[in-house]
Amino acid sequence: MSARAWYREPMLALVIGLPAAAVAAGIATLVLAAAGPGDAGDLRVRRVAQTQTADLAPDRAAAAIGLTAVGTLDADGAILLRFEAAAPDADSLALELRHVTDARRDRSARLSSAGNGVFAGRLDAPRAAGAYNVELVPADARWRLVGRLDAASARLALEAALVN
Repeated sequence: MSARAWYREPMLALVIGLPAAAVAAGIATLVLAAAGPGDAGDLRVRRVAQTQTADLAPDRAAAAIGLTAVGTLDADGAILLRFEAAAPDADSLALELRHVTDARRDRSARLSSAGNGVFAGRLDAPRAAGAYNVELVPADARWRLVGRLDAASARLALEAALVN
């Protein structure tokens, strides 16, 4: 029986290879985690102990007024928004598009009144791929409408988050 050289031993691949693979995977995970956007949660939500609290007064106000809106978003970022039943008494509105997974893809727009409950504006940057959570508020933030814009959709439907 002839003795093999230590580097030709098949078990050596397991003894050295598995820990080396675990170290490489750990480093790759650390690099991916460090490059990510971090916790991009809503800053208006407070976390105390194991509970979350948020101010729902703007949602209740929108429900009490009966505000709902529909709109379209063009490929070049132009937005046209029409209020259905009641129109707000604001000259301009802030529209926030929050990307569902990457805060770097968030977009915003300032919408100006065009009369008769119609507001128009343009996104501050081209829309990125993916779905968005949408929020519409006036300058004083006394009410809030929310909705969702799917990846392939150009239609917005906004309503109060709470039903009165």
